[in-house]
Amino acid sequence: MKNKKNIVLKKKGVRKIDTPLGYLYIISTESGIIKVTSRENIENNSIGKQHLDSAERWLISYFNGSEIKRPELDYLDMTEFQKKTLDQLMINVKFGETISYSELAILIKNRSAVRAIGTTMAKNPWPIIIPCHRVIKKDNSIGKYSGIGGIKGKRILLEHEGIKVFN
Repeated sequence: MKNKKNIVLKKKGVRKIDTPLGYLYIISTESGIIKVTSRENIENNSIGKQHLDSAERWLISYFNGSEIKRPELDYLDMTEFQKKTLDQLMINVKFGETISYSELAILIKNRSAVRAIGTTMAKNPWPIIIPCHRVIKKDNSIGKYSGIGGIKGKRILLEHEGIKVFN
């Protein structure tokens, strides 16, 4: 049985948004967005409504070719390493740009963390908002993608940003 101290129940809000990748479900708490997924969820706009509104505006802007201020994110389940890595990606790699896993390791000042960076990208709960699709292999090939739509989704997002991708 789990220790009751480790169980944190949070009420969640959900917004369904139609995008070029299909329907996305944005999930929020009162503190911020906790997940972006293509898995169907029942809409509930009463919890974290301001964050859901912000995420919807951001996604509309993104798919129209630009980025506005990102919605507030709830980092509750992130380690410090994951938070630092995702923050550096979000801050330093803009719309239409890419970075390799090894370049991101240099950026976070941890050259030996390439595999851990790959794991962090695979576990990113905010695909598109935190642009893990912009992380590619150092030979400029697309690499893997566990985000929405898999490798096809990654290709669509990169091409949307004007990036030529290779297999």
